[in-house]
Amino acid sequence: MKIGKLAFVLLTFLSVMFFNGCSNAPKANGEHTVMIPNPFVYVSSMDEAAAGAGFDFICPQSVDGYSKKDISYIKNMLFQVVFSESDKKLYLRKARGNEDISGDYRSYNKTLLSKFGSYDITLKGRDDGFSVAIWSQANFSYAVTSDSPLSEEQIYFFVKNMK
Repeated sequence: MKIGKLAFVLLTFLSVMFFNGCSNAPKANGEHTVMIPNPFVYVSSMDEAAAGAGFDFICPQSVDGYSKKDISYIKNMLFQVVFSESDKKLYLRKARGNEDISGDYRSYNKTLLSKFGSYDITLKGRDDGFSVAIWSQANFSYAVTSDSPLSEEQIYFFVKNMK
């Protein structure tokens, strides 16, 4: 029985050492955690992102109220354009498939299923407007996610101008 307990203690010690050895980011208390690498590749042009994502993305080149634009992709999966100003951001995304690619998992008290042209759009938000819009077309998913609530008309502008 002593050998069993010794083996258990040794295995526990080695497990702790192994998992601590894999960590790379120190916490404030000195402990370490394992971090997942950021899958987004940031580029300076739409052409570079299209090459990396494996498909084109047509979307507005500028948006009133936002002075900065970042372009990124996840290889062969997703194309993203983020407009920002101070602490607010607006995400425009396109990906292969027919899933929710918004990346927004917050709960909203308002959900509206809307029809705009041939698009069936799901809008999510609160009483002051919508923060998420998702839709699919021709084997691609699209999403608009905003830190600042948008009106239905603003959402429809993006739907009309994203291909």
